[in-house]
Amino acid sequence: ATREASLEARLDGIVQRVADANARRDRLGQERERVSGELTSAVARRAALEKSLVEIAEGKRITEDERAALEGELESLRARQRECERALDTVKNEISLRRNRQRALEDLHRRMQGVGAGARALLSRNDARVRGMVADRIEAPEELTLAVAGLLGARLQTVVVENQAAGIELLAELQQTRRGRAEVIPARPGYVAGSVRAAASDSRVLCRLADRLRYAPDDEALVRALVGDALVVESAADAVAVAAAHAGVTVVALDGTVARPDGTVAGGSGDDVASALLEQKRELHQLADELSRLEPEAARLSQELSTVQARVAEVSTALDRARREAHQGELAEVTAEKDLARTNADISRAEARLAAIDAELEEIARTIAGVQEGEAEARSELETVRAERERVAQELARAEATLTEWRERVAAQSALVTERRVRLAQVKEQLDAARTARARVESTLAEQTTRAERLNAELDEAAHAYGETAARVLLAREARIEALLTARAAHERLDAAREQLESVRQSLSGQEAALKNLRDELEELDARARKHEMAVQRMDLEREHLLAGIRERFRGLDLNRVVGDYHARPAPDPEHRRRIDELTQLIDRMGPVNLDAKAEHEDAERRFKELSEQKIDIEKALEELDRAIRHMNRESKRRFRETFDQVNALFKKTFSKLFRGGRAELLLTNPDDLLNTGVEILAQPPGKKLGNIELMSGGEKALTAVSLIFAILQHRPSPFCVLDEVDAPLDEANVARYNEMVRAMTSQSQFILITHIKKTMQSVDVLYGVTMGEPGVSRIVSVRVNENAATRSDSMVARSDGKESTPPRAAEAVAGVA
Repeated sequence: ATREASLEARLDGIVQRVADANARRDRLGQERERVSGELTSAVARRAALEKSLVEIAEGKRITEDERAALEGELESLRARQRECERALDTVKNEISLRRNRQRALEDLHRRMQGVGAGARALLSRNDARVRGMVADRIEAPEELTLAVAGLLGARLQTVVVENQAAGIELLAELQQTRRGRAEVIPARPGYVAGSVRAAASDSRVLCRLADRLRYAPDDEALVRALVGDALVVESAADAVAVAAAHAGVTVVALDGTVARPDGTVAGGSGDDVASALLEQKRELHQLADELSRLEPEAARLSQELSTVQARVAEVSTALDRARREAHQGELAEVTAEKDLARTNADISRAEARLAAIDAELEEIARTIAGVQEGEAEARSELETVRAERERVAQELARAEATLTEWRERVAAQSALVTERRVRLAQVKEQLDAARTARARVESTLAEQTTRAERLNAELDEAAHAYGETAARVLLAREARIEALLTARAAHERLDAAREQLESVRQSLSGQEAALKNLRDELEELDARARKHEMAVQRMDLEREHLLAGIRERFRGLDLNRVVGDYHARPAPDPEHRRRIDELTQLIDRMGPVNLDAKAEHEDAERRFKELSEQKIDIEKALEELDRAIRHMNRESKRRFRETFDQVNALFKKTFSKLFRGGRAELLLTNPDDLLNTGVEILAQPPGKKLGNIELMSGGEKALTAVSLIFAILQHRPSPFCVLDEVDAPLDEANVARYNEMVRAMTSQSQFILITHIKKTMQSVDVLYGVTMGEPGVSRIVSVRVNENAATRSDSMVARSDGKESTPPRAAEAVAGVA
């Protein structure tokens, strides 16, 4: 064994020397590659510097031309930027004005200003049968607005419904709620178009009114039924003349005068509501068209402005770069000359270093060849020694086989054998550690010797390089003095250029500040103008709201029509005043009329219905949840009762087996409530009275607890079971029964036992010990107690948990059972 260890140490030393030589060779190879790369880079850099010196002179001339071109382009781009900003501001103002007007018209349309109370009531129902008003279904050109308003008049407020039956039902509901009157028309009414061919050929006829209206294809029947074959003429006189000349024809003039077939002529003014409805619809459509045209234009201008601004930034950056390059070109020429001289010196050093590395690599190759010959001899001798060791190991195996046959007879000596094996394993590990330390020391010594030689060689090279560096320093100082003179002159020119640039910048800043003030004043004026326009629109809306309120309160009274008559009437006498006061008091006692009471009632009723349905759903869910809980409780009680009965039966058997007699059982503290009951253990060891587990000794408690654990494992086995010093309070006889029970259950579970009991450690298959050979360094020592443990299905495993620096004693071992 000593000879084999010596050979192994020698072989390890050789391997270490080869490894160090290979590592040194690899490092030199990497250094050679690095130096070669530096040499190649230096040669390329020298060529580039030589080329750069030629290009710098040419670059000075090109930079001046480029700067002049960039300055011209920058001026034109800034002019274009100002044009785009003005155009974009104009488009945005137009969009803002049109959007404000669109919102105001949409608000008027939503509040249905001027529409009768009955029509508003039907439209506010949100009934699927209501399709809207006639005014919402027709759109007239601007020149025909008065003509359509005069022809249809109040019929523009007619409510379009799904069918005639639905209209009758809605009118009946409107009558019941007393919310006004309304007209309804089916969405697809029947109509008969008369022949107007002769009248249409009249030179005074401009067109058929229905042909000039815009409407959805589904509303054609509705429009034909309302407008019919009405013709459009220029004036009221033409309307009367055409109607008289062609029987059965309805003619309407552009000013709204209507001549009907029965001789009736309608005209004058007063159709403001109808005209307003059509005008709102037409203006909303025009505003939408204009916004759809202006918004892309604004996006295009914004994109163009962003492009110009980006180009201005690019040109400004390029101009600054050209100016910097003009200044840096002079410095670059001086720097390139210095870099060229320094690169030539680097090339010379790199070539010298490559030669030295090549020589050292040849020496390392010769060293590796010699060491490898010694390694082959050592390996041959080591193989001979290992063959001898295998022969001895075979004899040892036969001896151990004989020892196994006698192991059962000498059980008292098994603990001593276990301790000796643990000690042998620890000694082997210590021996391996010592060998490793010795090899490491020898390797370190050889490496330090080589390093000392290398440092001496490098010292000589450094001395030689120091002389060369001193000469270069003298040359560099002379060059630095010349460069300082050149730099001072360049700095003087730079200061003059900076002063000129600063004056130009100050002038530009003043102009930009003035331009910003003008823009701020323009924005303030625009804001004030928009504010005044909004105020005018708000006052118009308030006036319309007041007029509508008066019409609502006084049953359709038109203030514009009666205000003149009111002032023309004589002053009321005392009797009239008394009657006015009486009626006013009567109206005040009635209180304000809530026109939305029905709608609020319907909303509350709908909300109540929804909440009632939700309440029913929640009650159903609670019932289902209650049924599920009852089902789970029944299932839990059944399973608990079955498991309790089976575990109780197994506990009785296990208790009697471990105690070699006696009896024990599990009792429920509350048998009537299985979900909240507790479990009480009653046990009677042999020779004692039946009592609670709390009255037992420590060993009896432990054995009773083990009985319960084993009963549960027998009922439902677990893949692994860890028992931590369970046998500590047991005496020797109970430990034997405990080990027998564990061994009997290894067919179902793998056991890991932590123990200090020697008999338990003797019964395991594999023992693991943890020892601390050095302070703070733990080592694992394993001993296979049973050689057949690897092939057994119920193999037992032990793990030591000692904390001493000496090998763990049997009483301190921690064993696990598989």
